[in-house]
Amino acid sequence: MSITIFWKRHILEISVWLAVFALLTFSNISFDLFLSLELAALLTAGMFLITLVNRTLLFPLFLAKNRMALFIISAILLVASLTVLVYHLEDATLSAHDTETVYEDDALLDIRLPSETRAFFEEEEETSADRLFLSSKWKVMILLTGAMLVSTLLHYRKRTEEMEEQRVSMLQEKVQLELNFLRSQINPHFLFNALNNIYSMVYTGDKNAADSVLTLSEMLRYVTYGSKENQISLTEEINYLENYIEFQRYSHEKDINVNFDKEVSSDHILIAPMLLQPFVENAFKYSGIGMEENAFVNFKLIADAQHLQFIAHNSKRSVKREQKHIKGIGIDNVRKRLDLIYPGQYTLDIDEADNYFNLELTIQIANDYGE
Repeated sequence: MSITIFWKRHILEISVWLAVFALLTFSNISFDLFLSLELAALLTAGMFLITLVNRTLLFPLFLAKNRMALFIISAILLVASLTVLVYHLEDATLSAHDTETVYEDDALLDIRLPSETRAFFEEEEETSADRLFLSSKWKVMILLTGAMLVSTLLHYRKRTEEMEEQRVSMLQEKVQLELNFLRSQINPHFLFNALNNIYSMVYTGDKNAADSVLTLSEMLRYVTYGSKENQISLTEEINYLENYIEFQRYSHEKDINVNFDKEVSSDHILIAPMLLQPFVENAFKYSGIGMEENAFVNFKLIADAQHLQFIAHNSKRSVKREQKHIKGIGIDNVRKRLDLIYPGQYTLDIDEADNYFNLELTIQIANDYGE
C-alpha cells in the first residue's frame, strides 16, 4: 500500500469518528454543553473501543478463519460488557451534574423504545430521571451493537478486496512468468539458427558474411531490448523482419523468391514484440527455399489503428517427415502468447495443402495515440 493511500484511509477514519462525536454531542444539545461533550465522548470511546477490539482481535481470530459461532458469541459478550461499562460511566457522569438541569428538556436520541412501555392502569407517573435511565441504557446498547456490525462489514469488505488484489497480482505474475518463458524459447531458437548460418557463410568464404554479422547485431539488439517491453512500435517489428529476410538472402548463394508487401497506415501502431517472427521463421524453414527450384515465401502485412493482418504464404518441402511443422513448438508458443496478450481479439487460420502452407493472423489492436 502506498503512503498516500495509507494516510488517506487514516484521515477518512479520523473524520468519521469526529463526525460521530459531533452527532452524539448535538443529540444531547438540550443539556449543558460540558455534559453533552462528556456523554458524547463516552459513547464515541465505547464505539471506537469495540471497533478496535473487533479489528485487532475478534476478526483475525474468528471471522477471518470462518469460526462464525465463536465470533458471534465473542461479539455478544463484548457488546454486553462494554454496554455495562459505558452505562455505569454515563451514570457516574450524570450524578456529578445537577439532575434538574439534565432532565429539563428531551434529548434527540432519548426516545422511548417498545420495551419501555408501562402498564395501562399504572397511576404513578414516570419521572424524567427514570425515562432517561432506560433510554440511556438502550441507546448505549444500540450504538455499540451498530458499531460492531458496521466494523464487521467494513473489515469483511476490506478482506475481500485484499484477497481479490492478491488474486489479480498472482495472475499477473503468472502471465508475466509465462510470457518470459515463451520469449526465452523464441530468442535462443533464432540465435542458434542465425549463428549456424553465419558459421557456414564464413566457412565457405561468402563475401556477405561481414554484412550478415551487422544485420544480426541489429536483430539481436531488438531481441535483447525490444522483447522486454510489453509493446513496441510496429515499425520496429517490421525492421526486424526485414533484417531477418535479408539475413536469409545472405545465407543462400542463389537469388531466392521472397516478397514482403506492407500496407501500414500509421507509424504509431503498437504490438507485442517478437509476435510475427516465428511465422516468418517457419515459412523459411519449411518452404524448401534455396534447395528446391519452385520454392517461394510471400508475406503481406496490413495494419491501421484498429486492425492488423499478417499473411504468410509459402511453398511446402517435399520431405514428408516435415509436413506437419505447423504444429511445432514455435506456432504453439505464439498461440499461447496471443491468448495471453490478445484474448478474444485475434483469429489465426492455417490452411495446409500438398504443396503450400497459408497462414493468416488478424488482431484487433487498441492503440492510445492521437493522429
